[in-house]
Amino acid sequence: MNITKAEMEIMQVIWECGRRMTTKEIGEKLPDKKPTTILTLAGRLIDKGALHAVKLGRSHAHEYWAAITEKEYLNRQTESFLHTIHNGSAKSLISSLLQAEKLTKKDIEELRALINSEADEND
Repeated sequence: MNITKAEMEIMQVIWECGRRMTTKEIGEKLPDKKPTTILTLAGRLIDKGALHAVKLGRSHAHEYWAAITEKEYLNRQTESFLHTIHNGSAKSLISSLLQAEKLTKKDIEELRALINSEADEND
């Protein structure tokens, strides 16, 4: 599932709100988006399986809620990236980040602590 930047704005609003939202409520959070644009983007997200929706009455109003959590989406995207770019190798990904000097000393310390914590749990 690939969510575009414009679609991600809708998802972020819904994830941050943490409840069902109407078209109008989403529009209030994204005043630069026209209602028709919100409907179009939301429709795409429904087709992608990222949102659920129900129509409210006879109007064009809908109520939307996330079909996937932000964490689930990020995990799927990370796994896809890892398999596509690094052939499924976390070692390759981290090595690439180290070689590009994208990790700070603090990042490295936190990764070591995380790895040690996981290793302790698996013993």
